[in-house]
Amino acid sequence: MPVTALSILATVSVTPPQLPQPQRELLITSAEELQSAFAAAAARPAVFLRLAGTIEIDSTFEITTDVTLRGSGDAQLVSSGPRLFRVNGGRLRLAALHLSGAGGTAADGVGGGAALVESGGELALTDVNVSNCSAPAGRGGAILVRDGHLDARGGSFIRCSAEFGGAIALEGNQSSAAVRTAVLEGCFASAAGGAVWMGGGDLVLDGCRLRRCGTTLVSTSSVAGGPDRLGVVGWYDQADWRATAPRGGGLSVEAGDARLVGTTVDRCYSVIGGGLHFDAGRGSLEDSEVARCEADLAGGCVVTKAAAVRLTGSSLRGCTAQLAASLLAVGRLDEGAGGEVLLGNGSLLDPSGAEGLAWNQSEVEPLHVLSGAVYYALPAPPGYWLHLPLQDTCHVAREACPADAACEAHFAECRLRAEGGPHCTAPLGAWQQPCNWRASPWLLGERLFTFYQGVKYFETFPTACRPGRLGGTADAEQSSAQCAGPCPAGAFCSGHANVEPVPCPAGGYCPAGSAAPVRCPAGSFSNATGQASEDACLPCSVGHACSALPGGALRSLPSPCEPGSYANASGAVACDRCPSGHFCEAGAIEPSPCQQGSFLPYGGMDSRDDCILCPLGHVANETGSESCGMCPPGTFADSPGLAACERCGRGGYCTDAGATTGTVRSLCPAGSYNPEPGASSVEACLPCPAGSHGPENGASRLEQCLPCTPGEFADGAGRTRCSLCPAGTFANSSGATGCYACSEGHYSAEGMARCVACDTRLTSDRNASACLLCSEGRFLDRPQSAIERLANTSATFLQEQPSLCADCPPNATCDRGGTLASLGLPVNTWRLSTRTTDIKQCRTKAEASALSFLAGESSFLRSAAADAAQLAESDIDRLNGRYRSPCVGGAGDSLCFPGHTGVRCEVCELPSQHFDRRHLKCTDCPTAAALLREHAWVFVVLLAVGLARLAHRLSGRLKSLSRWFFVCALPKIGLVGKLKIFLSFYQVFDTLEPVYGVDVAVPGYRQFLETVRLLAFEWVFDPELLHSTCLGPIGTRMATWILWPFALAVAWILCAVAIPALYHGYRAAADLEEQRAAAASTCVLRASVIIAYACLPTVAKNVFNAKQCESFRLDDELGETQSYLRADWRIECGSAEYEALQPLFWAGFLLWPVGVPLCFLSLLLAARRCIVSRRQSRLAEALRFLWGEYQPRQYWWECLDTMRKLCLACYMLFVQTEDGSTKLLRLYLATLGTTMYLSVLCFAQPFARVDDFQLAVGANLVLASTFLSGIAIKICTDAGGASVASEECAAYFGIDSAEDITTVAIVLGGAMLAVLSLVVTWRIVASARDPTIRLVFSGREPILELPKGCSFHGFLSHVWGTGQDQAHTIVRQLQLLMPGVRIWLDVDNLSNLASLESCVADSAAVLVFLSAGYFKSGNCRRELYAAMEQGKPLVVVREGNEEKGGGSAADFRAECAAYCSDAAAGVAEAVFARELIVWLRAHEFQRESLKQIAHQLLAASPSFARPAGVHQLAPGLFIPGELGCMRFEVPVHLLVCEANAGAPRFATQLQQAVDEDELMAPRSTWEQHTPFTPRAGRGARRARALLLQDGRAALAALPDLASLSCRLPSRGSAVSTAGHRRSTAAAAAAAAAAAAAAAAEARAQLAPNTRALLYLNNETFRDPGGGTASFVRRVLELGVPLVMVHEKDPDGGGAPFHTLFQQTPEDLVRQKRLFDDLAIDLHAAPAHRTVSLRLAMRALGAKPARRRRLAPLRWGWLAARWWLGWRGAQEASLSEASTSGSRSGKKAKLDCGRNTPAERV
Repeated sequence: MPVTALSILATVSVTPPQLPQPQRELLITSAEELQSAFAAAAARPAVFLRLAGTIEIDSTFEITTDVTLRGSGDAQLVSSGPRLFRVNGGRLRLAALHLSGAGGTAADGVGGGAALVESGGELALTDVNVSNCSAPAGRGGAILVRDGHLDARGGSFIRCSAEFGGAIALEGNQSSAAVRTAVLEGCFASAAGGAVWMGGGDLVLDGCRLRRCGTTLVSTSSVAGGPDRLGVVGWYDQADWRATAPRGGGLSVEAGDARLVGTTVDRCYSVIGGGLHFDAGRGSLEDSEVARCEADLAGGCVVTKAAAVRLTGSSLRGCTAQLAASLLAVGRLDEGAGGEVLLGNGSLLDPSGAEGLAWNQSEVEPLHVLSGAVYYALPAPPGYWLHLPLQDTCHVAREACPADAACEAHFAECRLRAEGGPHCTAPLGAWQQPCNWRASPWLLGERLFTFYQGVKYFETFPTACRPGRLGGTADAEQSSAQCAGPCPAGAFCSGHANVEPVPCPAGGYCPAGSAAPVRCPAGSFSNATGQASEDACLPCSVGHACSALPGGALRSLPSPCEPGSYANASGAVACDRCPSGHFCEAGAIEPSPCQQGSFLPYGGMDSRDDCILCPLGHVANETGSESCGMCPPGTFADSPGLAACERCGRGGYCTDAGATTGTVRSLCPAGSYNPEPGASSVEACLPCPAGSHGPENGASRLEQCLPCTPGEFADGAGRTRCSLCPAGTFANSSGATGCYACSEGHYSAEGMARCVACDTRLTSDRNASACLLCSEGRFLDRPQSAIERLANTSATFLQEQPSLCADCPPNATCDRGGTLASLGLPVNTWRLSTRTTDIKQCRTKAEASALSFLAGESSFLRSAAADAAQLAESDIDRLNGRYRSPCVGGAGDSLCFPGHTGVRCEVCELPSQHFDRRHLKCTDCPTAAALLREHAWVFVVLLAVGLARLAHRLSGRLKSLSRWFFVCALPKIGLVGKLKIFLSFYQVFDTLEPVYGVDVAVPGYRQFLETVRLLAFEWVFDPELLHSTCLGPIGTRMATWILWPFALAVAWILCAVAIPALYHGYRAAADLEEQRAAAASTCVLRASVIIAYACLPTVAKNVFNAKQCESFRLDDELGETQSYLRADWRIECGSAEYEALQPLFWAGFLLWPVGVPLCFLSLLLAARRCIVSRRQSRLAEALRFLWGEYQPRQYWWECLDTMRKLCLACYMLFVQTEDGSTKLLRLYLATLGTTMYLSVLCFAQPFARVDDFQLAVGANLVLASTFLSGIAIKICTDAGGASVASEECAAYFGIDSAEDITTVAIVLGGAMLAVLSLVVTWRIVASARDPTIRLVFSGREPILELPKGCSFHGFLSHVWGTGQDQAHTIVRQLQLLMPGVRIWLDVDNLSNLASLESCVADSAAVLVFLSAGYFKSGNCRRELYAAMEQGKPLVVVREGNEEKGGGSAADFRAECAAYCSDAAAGVAEAVFARELIVWLRAHEFQRESLKQIAHQLLAASPSFARPAGVHQLAPGLFIPGELGCMRFEVPVHLLVCEANAGAPRFATQLQQAVDEDELMAPRSTWEQHTPFTPRAGRGARRARALLLQDGRAALAALPDLASLSCRLPSRGSAVSTAGHRRSTAAAAAAAAAAAAAAAAEARAQLAPNTRALLYLNNETFRDPGGGTASFVRRVLELGVPLVMVHEKDPDGGGAPFHTLFQQTPEDLVRQKRLFDDLAIDLHAAPAHRTVSLRLAMRALGAKPARRRRLAPLRWGWLAARWWLGWRGAQEASLSEASTSGSRSGKKAKLDCGRNTPAERV
């Protein structure tokens, strides 16, 4: 019968039914036999079968009786059908069998892949292994129990699967199962219960193991690494899936009671409840463990939703969950009432040791109570404690007993009874009870720690006592974190949950609460256990050491010092090593020294026997010696173990150290003696004194040294014999220490006592042995080999051939007895060999101060050159810095400074050096880093160019400055053309020395040339590095000379084009807009042309250097010469290396001197049409550098000038290739060519600017004079290049030397240059005075391009009667303001009235000047109609002065309607389509009208019809010096009379204009000529500049002048009382003075800077009451400055002046003289109105807006402005009639708004 739930929970174990003893077993070996046996069993009460082997069954055996089936050996039943057995009310016993479902599944939807037990049937399994059974859509993959009973003992369930219960499933309340010591492994359920599933009944698992069972997971990757948490949660949030989520990886209980005793659930997995899942019912875990399970959502170990679960002595360890509760989840995740869990009797929840899923365990708590409660009943496991508040004992809360003694007696018992009892009459106290005893009666009486709903717990539960704490078992010890208290002193508690302290071992100590023993400090030990403090540690005794043991081991005993070590203090950590010279026995306290005479070189010795006796020749005089000292020289030791050495004897010395005997010694050598013993070296032997000698060895006395005889000498001590006096000397006494030299003119042979006089024809030096010298001023003109041959032939060869002594050559010095080889060369001279008199000048940078004393220090220089090896580096630097020449002169071969050699000492001896031509010395080749530092300016300049172009686009201020400088200032003075002329002049002038051989030896000339080279930028185009041998052989350098400008061009293009391109966001050439690509190509071509132009002469000269040779004489006797390449003195011309350079020379020649001029010419020819017609094109703009300074028809002149430079600087080298620089032919040809070019230049006059032409003429004139001066200098210079005073020079020029010729030439040339500079400067300043119309966009004068087929920019149509004079004025003013503009004017260009239409067609636009009678004129209408028919743009100007034929637009429209009836419709619309330009005669207004006319004319030009031109013209035009923004230095108070009609309105308008000018004022001075934008907030930072006041009220508050006059003292009153009368004039003067003083006093009461306004119109002085007149009278009385403005606009009340004059009161006109000062005209046109307002501001005291500067900088700035012609531009007058306007223009600034057509008022 089924086991009841009460018996399951109350009984610890269930004993399964025993198998009956078989009466007779039937052996089954096949499936047929088995089927027959089971068929027969249906009719029998009991059947016993034994199975042998493996039998495959494809059908199901239904058991209705009692059947026993045993297996023998490896018996196995393999099912291929739905299941093996169906026990229906019967009993089936299986033992020792293996049931396998290989291919068979319970596919009928019921379940039980191996067996189905139902209807009260029983199934008993003993050691039965079930594997691979499945029920995919049913319950129980192996066994399904439905109202039956299962009893299994031993065996296993492997890899079974089902939808519910992978191995076993119980269904129905009458089902029961008891499984003992079985293994359930690898089972799987898709829905619930990976191993076991319960839908009802009772279950006992006793001693079973559930391993690696599980259900379906959200993601199959959970086992490998964990699924995405968001995916898990999102899946769970689906309501339809949440109700059927997979659950219970090991066991799932949905109903019934389950009990686990001694069972392990390991590594199971599921979505909810990875180990166990309790949905309802009851569960009990006794001495069981759930470990390392995992859940996708919650409850890694256990989940209980609404069930009551009790854990007794069980543990949940190392489980994981991704969402919540890695160990235990209580309650439902969705909704519903929760369950209850009771933990007790040492149960433990430990999250440590988790494996499997570990995506972020720190976020998942081990315990989570969603609903329900979790209780823990003490005791906890030993060593653990509960950290939650301790609750009271669980009991039934009841009210007080009624009057019933039995109830009172049993009240305490009733508190612990859930079901009550007969005496429990006290009612329940409240529905909310202390604990849920209704659902879990077993809680009654327990002391509980409770977790209620919502609690999350993140630690081990209960908590383990930490290390150092002692755990206990008592309730008090498990109710606090203190546990049982700290570990007692003398013991330690090393791990968690310690319940038994460990005694502290020897070698350490354990204070109270120790988690580990503390090691005694180094140098101490402890030999006892149970020590509690450091004081118990003992210090190490002397002779012992206590060091730290490896691995942290404890020391219990000290270690004695080992032999060879010692410890002389207690507490030693380690023994010291015994020092050398000592030995230490075991346990030594101090080291013992070795005795004298012995030594010990090693440390760490442990015995006296280790000491070693000193060997022979050595001693040890101290104890403890590390080594024996060797006996020094002069001593010896002849036995071992000695402590001192003995001395050697006299007469000699002992040289060897460590001598072992004293008998072996060395004798003093001859010439010395030794009187003392113990000598150690030959230095102890004293030398014989000078004048004596010692012939014997071993002398010990001074007397043994003998004196020298006469004729001999001993010049030093220690001589072994005396020496004979050499030839040329004598000694006339004994004991001589030296010989006396023979005087000049005497000689002597060897060993003579006197000298013999020379023959009178010859002479000799001192110490001469013969007379073989020429006299002073002559030299022996033979090579050294010839002299040696003559000397071998005869000792008196000079007397025999006196003609061998020749005169000394120029530039040399011949001392007495000189030869060809010993010629003395002065500083800065050089010769190829000592066999020639061909002396050359070297390069020099010497000044006159240095040349003046060259002769005085020539001896020092010669000695320095002769003894270069001994010359200090500082002397070399001093000399080289002083004389600046590598040639030091002197005699012999050493003519160069140390380190220099070769031709003119310009070749470096060291291969790592190169000759620096700037400093004239050899310097080390720079390293790559030094080269980058030295030439970093190149990269800085190129980078600055690119950054400047980028900043030009980014910075408005920098953009404005660059536009002003490059577009306004430079073109204005023509700086580019002048720089080109200067550069051309210098490039030819710099060839004076290398090409023409003219050496200008004038102080300061070299420095001047270096300065000019800097100004000419040759340091950019010809760097010294390109000539350096550091670059490699001459071929490499020559290739570099030819190609480096291309690298410079590429670098320039990259920096100037690429950086701005990156700013615009370029990514590839294909992405460039067409306009930007064209602009970039133009920039590239322009840069290439400039670089080629600047580099051409320099590169051409470098190319020709590879062709130019120079010849030098090698041998005068043989007539030999040698030629060397000027570019590299190491290469001899005619050699193979020289011939190898010629192809490279011709390539460079064709590329540069020939190719570049041809390229320039071809480019100019390609753009000639645009250049000549002044039309814009990309090519012409890019080539502007070549033609911009010349007349359009002579655009090719730059090519001619380039060829001139090349002929003078390069092609001239073809003339007399080797020695042309020493001849006059090149200078003659250069002079002739320069003169011819100058003539052609004066005839052609190709320059567009007069100052450029004058500068070019002057430069060529200076060049011609320079070449003529060079001819004179060459005549006065010798062949070697030295300047000499010659009779020829004096005869030709009347000057003695080349220095004087050079000085005269430089003075004349300098005077010419000075005069030329003054003339050009005057022309520049004069040209800068002319104001011109310029573009606001760029500051440049606009390009006046004509359309194709047009010859004039404009056609002026006017009527003669009223418009002729002003039409002429317009044309002349436009021609002044727009140089190059062509306006058709009848008086200038009309030849036939019939050709008016063709003249209109020949013009780009038609300028119509409207005056009275224009439309009445038939010719005017013809011109107008022709312009309309041809579509010409119309520029319509009307006369503004009605008295001069002017009128309003309406008047002219009416006239047009009256006389234009004969034309087609649309004339009025064409003429009056835009606002007419008003022509005014006043200076400032006339300029504004001219600007508007020019703007419309330019708009009709092709240059400004393109989009780029429209963009440039849009900001408008300006004229330097025009009236610009005004600004008040201090606020001004303006008195306005309300009675003056229109005055308040105008004052308000003026105030607004002042504020606007303050806001629009330029930020810097240069912005007055460049476009800018308003700055927000400018006006906010400054108070309002113009303040308006009620004039009448302000003046009424002042006192009366009459009363003031009465109060003022009168100096004439006393005179009157005395009877003196004054004259009428004196009285009037006194009255005037008094009135003036009174007015000043009254005026002082007004605000400072007060002005008054009078607005003149047709209503002025006509106001009722005469308020305006009274206001004016009061203002004039007080002397307040009065500003009058005259309204000219008829619509605004304007009236002619005579009308105003008539309506003005007579006293104001005649007495007050109101109209003596002119009023400011107020015109109606917006642009003219702005001018009127600014004129009014100026009258009120405003000044042109500018930024204040520091005083020291202001004068420099004003000077720069005057230099650039700004002052002249401001003072220039465009109209002779407007004198006052011109004077006012001196202070006016450029209009900051530019008065463009869209100008604001």
